[in-house]
Amino acid sequence: MTSIEVTVQQSGFPLLFAKQFTETAAAFIEEEIRVIWPTKNIISDAKSILGVMALEVITGTTLTITAQGPKEQVAAEKLAELIRQNQ
Repeated sequence: MTSIEVTVQQSGFPLLFAKQFTETAAAFIEEEIRVIWPTKNIISDAKSILGVMALEVITGTTLTITAQGPKEQVAAEKLAELIRQNQ
């Protein structure tokens, strides 16, 4: 399993970003990918647009992306980079 921590640069995940994020996650068919908000003990499926939007994160929130499967490292890195770029 691969885990990457990433800090959110803006509050919330707007619809268009959530769509892009979940579509990117869904492209990794064999991987199980989760977005974890450790301080609130919330775990969301990265392939679920409702799950991602429901996180209601604020600027400075640290999330953990976990991925398990054949391309787990690539999947986790790609999704973490999307969060970093969402400004």
